[in-house]
Amino acid sequence: MNDRKEMLDAIMRALELEKETFDFYTRAEQKTFNPAGKRIFRWLARTEEEHYLKLTELFNSLDQGGRWVFYGGTTIALEPDGPGEKQVGFDTSDREALEIAMDIEKRGIAYFEELAKKTSDPAGRGMLETLRDEEKEHLRIIAEKYKTVKG
Repeated sequence: MNDRKEMLDAIMRALELEKETFDFYTRAEQKTFNPAGKRIFRWLARTEEEHYLKLTELFNSLDQGGRWVFYGGTTIALEPDGPGEKQVGFDTSDREALEIAMDIEKRGIAYFEELAKKTSDPAGRGMLETLRDEEKEHLRIIAEKYKTVKG
């Protein structure tokens, strides 16, 4: 993708998606009573917030000087399960929240994949592929939790 305006518009859309995803995960964390679910949604919200901040930095850098920024990946670790913590017990609405979360992450993966394909700058492509891979990890963790909840 060589057109700077087109890339800035795409990054702005990615920022909107990250904000919407952060808001969803924050609401889901507040809504669920299951400690493991709270922990996963809190972690997902924090990583989406980190993505938002990095994309903001990228937008500003590209807008002001046409330069990509380095992104080595998230530094936020998922907290381990607490001792004796139940791993199941989400009610139906929590299950639905996990289903929605999986759909959100799939859309994020597809979006970053498409942006990476359109990006001619190797550093930019690498950054977008890292973001895509983190969304894939989110999807893996959500799907794993969904399997335990579904039974």
